[in-house]
Amino acid sequence: MINADYESPEVQRMIQEAQEAMTEELFEEAIRTRANVEPDDLTTLLDLLALGITNGAWRNSCVENWHADGRLSDGDMMRINSHTTDGIRRRLTGWTTEYGITSAEASALAQVDAEDAGVLATRLFRWLTNPRRKLPTGITLGELARTGEDLAEYQDHADRTLGGFVGLMEDKGVRFGLLRTASHGALSCARWWAHPAWLDLVERFVSALDEPTHSHWGPDGQWRTKLGVEPVSVQDRHTLRATLLAAPWKLDGDAAEWITNAGIGYMSPTITPPSAPTSN
Repeated sequence: MINADYESPEVQRMIQEAQEAMTEELFEEAIRTRANVEPDDLTTLLDLLALGITNGAWRNSCVENWHADGRLSDGDMMRINSHTTDGIRRRLTGWTTEYGITSAEASALAQVDAEDAGVLATRLFRWLTNPRRKLPTGITLGELARTGEDLAEYQDHADRTLGGFVGLMEDKGVRFGLLRTASHGALSCARWWAHPAWLDLVERFVSALDEPTHSHWGPDGQWRTKLGVEPVSVQDRHTLRATLLAAPWKLDGDAAEWITNAGIGYMSPTITPPSAPTSN
């Protein structure tokens, strides 16, 4: 979400005009072309929605500053981001089940309104900002924040982001808000766990580990050479692949650090846009 408090009136006007030009069809097309999936599939929508919410309400906050300050390593970020995405995804599943939502089609979402979406946002806020929330690195959110002031800064960000999520639904409708946030996930998180491109990325990364001359490692495999000895859990390719696909947050700290140093996030996915339909 954009924080308009820091924008000039002219920039705010331009942002408003751009937002008014957005349509559900635009978001649907973004999901099709960037994630190569159909936006009316509920499972797909919830995956992308979880990514969009995680990126907006968690990662793009003071958490990124804590990362830059050294409180979190790259490996920590991979584990925490994927774990947060999973937690949000589980709560999205619970919400859709409770409200009888079985698909992402307009007809299925017509039964819920912004007030119902507010229930979801409240649940997400309480879970995300709970200082006792245990992170996969072994510490709590409160311990990561270190001070009440830093925790309050994160809580304020989450409140504004999730508030904007609900506000958009009040203005444009629930399906519009869900599609917009899901397209955010499709566009911004293509190298994250739970994105449809993640399977392809993991397959190619694990394969490259046993190919010293793979282009990923640069000229003469220099990058691969500098990485040093693989942690034991990385050496077990079968288990490594399974963990990366199912639950990256379960990687041990050494493995997560080695993998991020090996550039898993820089191995671009190869998913291509779907072919245009042919005429009869």
